[in-house]
Amino acid sequence: MNETTCKLSQANPGNNLIQQIVKLSSITTITFAAFALLFTGLLHAQQVHTYVDSDSLRVGDIFHYTIVFDGQYQDVAYPGEDAFEDDFVLISRQRYQLSERRDSLVYRLQFFGTDDITLSRKDIHVRTAEGDTTLQTSMVPLFFKTTLAEGDEEFRPFKPLFDFARSWWWLILTLILLAIAAYFAWRWYTNREVEEVKPEPEPALPPEPFVDPLEELKEAVATLTPIHKLAEKQDYEQFYIKLGDSIRYYLKRVYKITALEMTTREIIESLREELAPDEIIIITRKVLNEADMVKFANFLPGPEQAKSVLKKAESFIETAEIVNRDQIRYMKYKYDEKHGIKSGSSIMETAE
Repeated sequence: MNETTCKLSQANPGNNLIQQIVKLSSITTITFAAFALLFTGLLHAQQVHTYVDSDSLRVGDIFHYTIVFDGQYQDVAYPGEDAFEDDFVLISRQRYQLSERRDSLVYRLQFFGTDDITLSRKDIHVRTAEGDTTLQTSMVPLFFKTTLAEGDEEFRPFKPLFDFARSWWWLILTLILLAIAAYFAWRWYTNREVEEVKPEPEPALPPEPFVDPLEELKEAVATLTPIHKLAEKQDYEQFYIKLGDSIRYYLKRVYKITALEMTTREIIESLREELAPDEIIIITRKVLNEADMVKFANFLPGPEQAKSVLKKAESFIETAEIVNRDQIRYMKYKYDEKHGIKSGSSIMETAE
């Protein structure tokens, strides 16, 4: 039997070469498969999933944005409020630890955009026994859904101008010319009757004292209709409009921007250009977004939401007293110097 095998091998030396190639190919295949399984296991050791409960939103809609982390971890740091785009306001968030290998965070967001938007990738920082790593969520497209009902009647076109008969044009032109002539004749007659006597100069009135913009804002907030008296939709609208305009007027005076004619987004961009403190920008965006939602999106808030926005306005005042104190003091100094109320040295001594 051995001899036969030996003879066959000697008779066919190509068979040995083929057998060696097959064995080498099998070993390579097994090694590659084992490496692929190991790499796949490492790849799926940590995963981040992103979910939203609505893919189309109206202005003022509230939706849930959920981030789920799978994998071994010691601590997971999720995105904060500043990680979201300006069109979203964070209302609340709730964290859930589903198991030792699964953790999640549910964000409750409110939408204030007017166009389609995409939630960008958010960084998730994970700390494990092997070290720290950073993962990213998927981008989430959201579509804007208008609040106008379908089939609403469009604006009617202007009525055509009345086509006067050609025979009336000469009469109309004559009346216009007579009216102009009568006007100039009346001016000439009245001027002839008036004696050319120069009026005595009026005594110069003392300049008005400087009005503190922060005190103006406090007075405007204090004179708002009490929340327990807000009953009808019109009452809430007047409450929010007066509150929003009061803050806009304060920003106009302190930061020298045309806040009364700007949209909320333009105001936020102007404040960033003026290097306004982040606290002022964040509270301004929250208060004005709610006011815009009531004014333009046909949104009817309740007493609790009105209390919340009033509390934010009070927080705005407290923050402004700290961050704008020197700025307002300098405004008063320049006003008094311009109107000669006090000398420059005495004003600076008072400021110090």
